[in-house]
Amino acid sequence: MQTTDSNNLFQSDAQHAKASYRAAKVALHAETGDPINLASKPLRVVIRQKGNKEAEAWCAESGFVVRRVGLESGKTKQIYRGHWGPVTSLDFFSISPSNTTKTPSKVPRQVLVTGSWDKSVRLWDVQTKTHLSTTLAHTDFVKALIVIPSLQVLITGSSDKDIRVWDLSNLPSYNFDSLATDTTPEVVEAYPNPPSTEFNPNVPIPTGAAPPTPKSLAPLPFIFSLKGHTRPIERLAYYQVQEKGEEGQEDNDRARATTGAVAVVSADSLGALKTWELWRGKDGELRGELRSDIRPHEIGIYDLLVGDGEIWTASADNSILLSTFDPSSPATPPTPTLRIPHPAGVKSLLPLALSMPSLNSTHLLTGSTDESIRIFNLSDLDDSANTISTSTVPWVGLPAAGPLPGVVREVDGHAHDVIELGTFTKEVEGKREAWIMSASLDGTLRRWRWPDMLKAPKERMVLIPVEEPVKENLLTEEEERELEELMGED
Repeated sequence: MQTTDSNNLFQSDAQHAKASYRAAKVALHAETGDPINLASKPLRVVIRQKGNKEAEAWCAESGFVVRRVGLESGKTKQIYRGHWGPVTSLDFFSISPSNTTKTPSKVPRQVLVTGSWDKSVRLWDVQTKTHLSTTLAHTDFVKALIVIPSLQVLITGSSDKDIRVWDLSNLPSYNFDSLATDTTPEVVEAYPNPPSTEFNPNVPIPTGAAPPTPKSLAPLPFIFSLKGHTRPIERLAYYQVQEKGEEGQEDNDRARATTGAVAVVSADSLGALKTWELWRGKDGELRGELRSDIRPHEIGIYDLLVGDGEIWTASADNSILLSTFDPSSPATPPTPTLRIPHPAGVKSLLPLALSMPSLNSTHLLTGSTDESIRIFNLSDLDDSANTISTSTVPWVGLPAAGPLPGVVREVDGHAHDVIELGTFTKEVEGKREAWIMSASLDGTLRRWRWPDMLKAPKERMVLIPVEEPVKENLLTEEEERELEELMGED
């Protein structure tokens, strides 16, 4: 008989000690950071906010669902069920209204795109929560995906080491107005028998709820694969390729015209960072080629952020790396300029200058496997603190010891790896204020007022170990171990 309760399985003394420590930390920080408790572990979180409306966190969860949560109310607004494995990634494809026959919809539509361990990509209409289609996208876990609106394509990355490109150009012609508003209440049903190991999107599967029936959309058309990685793909990002400036012209002086091509940056579990260029030829056909290939980290890259000529990467090799690149030349490899050592693997990063430029802040936030959020003031980092400029040997990934240069505060509150950091605004006493969201494998989203995060806590909390409470678990012990390693090596 197979059990899904890890508390009934053999655990070492070290595992029991770790579980007791985490249970005690959960109790200690029950109110720290104004937590929002989720039903399962968040694996990816995307924050969306329109104007001064309430910000929302879209959470891809280990419990096989995507959850839409209001970051002010803390309430769940929608749950998207249907995947039969942990959901690892999500993005959105926006469709503008048009009176032409090509785009029948009379109002803007948002299509939610999700990827999962079940190897599939699913599409949902956000307005009605209608499940539109299922595409069996890879031969192993889908671990990352991004939508590129200008090319109308979806890019997916997988544990099968492939990057695949899918056509979204048919979506604007879909008659979304034919979809009725979803008023059906959530129905939870039990499935007595497990599904076949052969994936079939038309067969009910034990997700804890009845999977919705796809509408008339067929699986996404496959365009081509980008091959070159030798390890599972962990993260994807992109930027628009710009035209080259005239010789002698400063970057800030020239117009930021784009060529129509897009550079896709991919990171894998061995620390490799590759740049691919996608463009449409004169015949309208999409093409793609590998332009640059470097390995800036010793092991897996957990987080990747691209913007304003900078690439930020967070890695299991206990470091954050800032590299610069030429947006007009994808073939020129990014140049590492600043490495910030950490005492543990780093799973998330948030440079405030990129995420919220209005703050005019030089602070960088990082989230680690040691459960801490660290705040660095980049203006305090001089050349002596930069391992790239001071070291003559390659970075080997040893944990940093002693005080970390540039750290102005360590924030404690989570009881597991901090896997996502983001910003949003909130109205407080008639004024819009900046807030930080942190997500962790402890099953919580926490909300921190900025710049209150920079202040030291008034009281020092004392950790007292307690027994870990027994929780319902959808995964076996082996699947739990895989989930622990989801953001790292497979």
